[in-house]
Amino acid sequence: MDFEIYMPCQPEWFCTSFLWLFSVLLLIGLVGFIRILYKEHQKILRASRVRRRRRTHHRRRK
Repeated sequence: MDFEIYMPCQPEWFCTSFLWLFSVLLLIGLVGFIRILYKEHQKILRASRVRRRRRTHHRRRK
């Protein structure tokens, strides 16, 4: 069974404003997601550097 949902947009500005609102919210969500991914990547790199530093003897560290 296919259901069609038809929402008429009588005032055209009303539909375009909703379209802009949802596109801005999507853009903000994507930027936030990329920011979270970047921060997690930096944490992983920092942790691997610390592990590598702990394995070397303190005399050989820079």
